[in-house]
Amino acid sequence: MIQVKNLYKSFGQKKVLCGVDLEVKDGETLVIIGGSGAGKSILLKNIVGLMKPDKGNILIDDVDITKVDKSHIYEIQRKIGFLFQEAALFDSLTIEENIAFGIKNLTNLTKEETKTRVSQCLNMVGLSDIEHLKPSALSGGMKKRVGLARAIAYKPKYVCYDEPTTGLDPIMSDVIGSLITYLKKELAITSIVVTHDMQSAYKIADRIVMLYEGKVIFDGTANEVKQTKNTYVKQFVEGLREGPIPVETTFTM
Repeated sequence: MIQVKNLYKSFGQKKVLCGVDLEVKDGETLVIIGGSGAGKSILLKNIVGLMKPDKGNILIDDVDITKVDKSHIYEIQRKIGFLFQEAALFDSLTIEENIAFGIKNLTNLTKEETKTRVSQCLNMVGLSDIEHLKPSALSGGMKKRVGLARAIAYKPKYVCYDEPTTGLDPIMSDVIGSLITYLKKELAITSIVVTHDMQSAYKIADRIVMLYEGKVIFDGTANEVKQTKNTYVKQFVEGLREGPIPVETTFTM
């Protein structure tokens, strides 16, 4: 289980997280929604230990990562796979080398075992025989899937996805959503997904939370989101210009 308690994070005078409380249950897919600048990606990076909060606690399997040293942080990070928003593949490495990167650093597999694991993970995300290619030879959707293969390659307990469908067409977005659901069932993974894509959110989520102005303002199932009377949530999920969330524009209608 992952627990976030009263989490704060600022950058200079800009307050991003303002007392976030969140619980991620084992085996579930939690989707985090919210507008640009709401703090979704910052929250995710704090959870995986890429950033340190100003205040608050993050417990992963009962270990508070805000209070441990770097060596213990690395031990916790072995449990977590991370899919970056732009896949973040190393351009100078082959696909095989990209996926093997985490395996070499976080496991004791032999070279042959690593090669087998890379192939298995590529097959899981619907790709094969591309190990020798460089990222520049791949489409955006293929890069996302390679990033996902890398995230699961060392068999983490948790996988965090930062905007996994951004920049993809609707069909490939649906493919990525199906992969997230498949991997959850196949590998018993607990998932945290940050997304603007409500169609994908409804498809994959066991639970959806919404961040607004650095706080959780909603926590419920997909059906509860669709039926909510919370005007902030309703405006966001329906993509409405009018509502309590201010929209800055340079034109009038």
